Amino acid sequence: MKKLLALLVAVLMVVTLFGCNNNNNNGGNNNNSASGPDTATFEQLLEAGKKNGNKLTVYTTHSVVNSALEAFMIKYAPGIDYEGTQIGDTTQVTQVAKEVKEGVKGADIIFIQDGARVLTDLVDEGYVSNWYNKEIYDLVGEDCEPLLVWDYCNKVIMYNNGTESTFGEGQITNIWYCTDPQYAGALAMKDPGTEGVNMNFLVNLTADENAKKLETAYKAYYGKDITLDSDCPNAGYQFIKMMYKNGMVLGSSDSTIAKDIAAAEKKMSGLLTLNKYLKSRAKLDNDQWNLLYVTSEVNPVAGFIYPIYGLQVANADNPELAKAFLIWLYSKEGWYGDGTLTCKDGSVYKGMQGRYGDYSGNTANPLADGDLPVKEWKKILIQEDAKQAAENRWKVEDFIQKIK
Repeated sequence: MKKLLALLVAVLMVVTLFGCNNNNNNGGNNNNSASGPDTATFEQLLEAGKKNGNKLTVYTTHSVVNSALEAFMIKYAPGIDYEGTQIGDTTQVTQVAKEVKEGVKGADIIFIQDGARVLTDLVDEGYVSNWYNKEIYDLVGEDCEPLLVWDYCNKVIMYNNGTESTFGEGQITNIWYCTDPQYAGALAMKDPGTEGVNMNFLVNLTADENAKKLETAYKAYYGKDITLDSDCPNAGYQFIKMMYKNGMVLGSSDSTIAKDIAAAEKKMSGLLTLNKYLKSRAKLDNDQWNLLYVTSEVNPVAGFIYPIYGLQVANADNPELAKAFLIWLYSKEGWYGDGTLTCKDGSVYKGMQGRYGDYSGNTANPLADGDLPVKEWKKILIQEDAKQAAENRWKVEDFIQKIK
């Protein structure tokens, strides 16, 4: 018995020792969810990353991250190799999981959408971690959890403003329009079956709070209380069902859908729900889209807003430099450039300058002229709830398969 107790004490001492040694100020904590912000600073992480010297590899859904990576490495870590690759979120999830599981060196840090799959397929499996330090926390606050928000993007209801349009300015004031038989086939959006953030939006509509808002909006539109079908637990499910049954047009690309609806000769005069706000603002420059944003008057929501998250990969080659890069992205220099930072082709790094529909997790960073701050968008759009979507997505996906 004494030998057994001695053995247990020895094991506990070893576990405690390794647990203490795994946390350091250079690499930082692997996961902040339980431990709070890391105390490592940008300068400490940058120096540790330069001393590490290994290649910095980034996967991203957003093209601006790649130019940001070039500008950052040229100024802050010259001589260290780096690579940025633009990869869609679905492919990223699969690729990162496979590489980490098989011990293959891939990305050090990823920038990715689709919070539901990121939580279930990457974070819960230990393939990536949600890391931030105090510098980031002071800028981002509650948007550090459960996944760190680097950038917000929005998709809003828009319509063809051409002469062939069914809809006129101020006509659409209720989201239930797209379930109305008189507008059958008028709604187009990127297929939620292939666009994770679109599916998460539909899942979030089924949350109790949002379902109640839809129920109230239904009565305002149709003039009567909603009657739920037997397969619809709440108004969120009923809305999804009626929307699909009303001939919703599903596309494979936001840009292609925008062009199709904006082209008057095609007479596809429906609205674009959940299409990028950028598409409506492009008309101000070259009039190629011919689309107008419906505005915030839509009851109960005018679209949705979703994050691109910045997350650390478990088997990173240079985790310190990856974290330093992440911190820098929240600075004004990282978001917009300073007029002198250059990319490897010699061009001046401009970051998000002039881009509508992109909003830094650091709300102090500047916006495109005429755009709304993210706090205003959050008032009129549904914000992606990654946890709610992760817990309920399979239910909504099964539901949609049955009603299609």
